[in-house]
Amino acid sequence: MKPIVELIEVSKHFRTNWTFQKIRAVDGLSVSISAGEVFGLIGHNGAGKTTTFKVLVGLLRPNHGTLLWDGVRLDWRRPRESIGFTPEEPYFYDYLSVRETLDFYGQLYGLTAAERQQRIGQLAAELQLDHKMDAPVRTLSKGTLQRVAIAQAIMHRPRLVILDEPMSGLDPAGRKHVRDRILQLKRDGTTVLFSSHILTDAETLCDRVAILAAGKLREIVELGQGATSPTAYTLIYVGAAGRALETLTRVAAGPPLGGPDRWTITCRDRAAVRAALAALQDTDAYVEAIVPERPSLEERFFYHVADGSSAD
Repeated sequence: MKPIVELIEVSKHFRTNWTFQKIRAVDGLSVSISAGEVFGLIGHNGAGKTTTFKVLVGLLRPNHGTLLWDGVRLDWRRPRESIGFTPEEPYFYDYLSVRETLDFYGQLYGLTAAERQQRIGQLAAELQLDHKMDAPVRTLSKGTLQRVAIAQAIMHRPRLVILDEPMSGLDPAGRKHVRDRILQLKRDGTTVLFSSHILTDAETLCDRVAILAAGKLREIVELGQGATSPTAYTLIYVGAAGRALETLTRVAAGPPLGGPDRWTITCRDRAAVRAALAALQDTDAYVEAIVPERPSLEERFFYHVADGSSAD
């Protein structure tokens, strides 16, 4: 699928206030995000996720690298009309109501009064904000405030929505609502780029996930239908004995577990699975299940980030 946005060797560094030592927040990041996919960024605190988002939306200028939008260079000064953004800690004017807040952002996006009225009503229904539209922003709960933040990010129907830690601080009901909204955006054809410390949410929602550590891209993990090939297979069978059991023991990665009638073995590859199935032919035994095993996103994350806080 055609990329909607590409980062090519993008780097962003800062200097400390006291020593002026250079700190690389993002270091040579190259990633391509396809139109219509949900793409996740995960990493420890300080891995470069938020800095990457700020470079994309133009709040920061990269020190090096190129950004492409639909294959055309995206100059940092050019307005990002097709991007919506929700920061990790959204801030709104406390004295405005939810309706006034969304109307304000609609004006910033250049929507007409009629367009704003229609879109605000639609988003209020979709995000369950109807009963809060005239409430001051300062009175909102964390979950409701997050829904308002998402509403302002999609007021203008952007092609790309960037959500920085959208589930942070939410209760289970709030997390579910945000997850459902992300999936709905995908169904509507919107590309979603988000970061999260909750790996199960990323694993559930994303088509692909980029693992960042110390500002560098460590791995891009394919999830869902694009998942990587299994690293092993678990085979559960019932009733094997005698020579069949001996053969299964030889082809397995370790000794069979279970018994006396129901056994489980691990096969390292498909060839071992075929040998195991051949051993069961012309016997009274049968295969109950063959389960492909893949490393979880958590296992891949901790492979690159040993203690969850450092890449070293």
